[in-house]
Amino acid sequence: MVFMNKEKAAILRGKGFMKILGLVGSQRRNGNSYLILKEAFKRCDVEAEIVQLAEMRVDWCNACGFCKDTMKCVVEDDVDSIFDKIVRADAVLFSIPRYLPIPSKFIALIERIGALYHYKLEADPEFHIPLEGKPFGLVVVSAGGGRQALEALKEMVFQIIHCWHMKLITTDSYPYLGVLAKGEKVGEVLEDQEAIEHVRELIKKLTM
Repeated sequence: MVFMNKEKAAILRGKGFMKILGLVGSQRRNGNSYLILKEAFKRCDVEAEIVQLAEMRVDWCNACGFCKDTMKCVVEDDVDSIFDKIVRADAVLFSIPRYLPIPSKFIALIERIGALYHYKLEADPEFHIPLEGKPFGLVVVSAGGGRQALEALKEMVFQIIHCWHMKLITTDSYPYLGVLAKGEKVGEVLEDQEAIEHVRELIKKLTM
């Protein structure tokens, strides 16, 4: 879903505005992880697109290594398309629910894109992944927040930095590594106005 028509997007890009990709790692379509991004983007003057992994096919890496020459995966699913969207975006805002502890499809995506870098690096030790240094922010949605949500946040930050070499943009309030939002039933996250405002502030920092 794109939150701006093509004409306005072109005008903003001409003025130096950035494009942000919202990547929702939930396996539930249009759930709370999606809704908080959709709400936050409404009042932000940026070109934004939201991709939901629930609508995409993401299979596991089979460690074949055929991607080392082309940086394209031979597995026929949506990973190459997702990777291209991440590469083209100026910044990425991840919104992930806290399951037990992290959605398996999101972990598969980290592994698949990480494998593109790993095998290419084996063939060319001087290679740098196109995502290196690209700014990202992180939102974690859970029923109650607390320590378990914080641990999921820490783990996802580590995996994205370690496997994709992206640059974390921190928040100005606790827990600083990202935004923790509360919501169990679909739509409940929209009641967490403090978290929504923190996401908007994070979006502004991603565009600086």
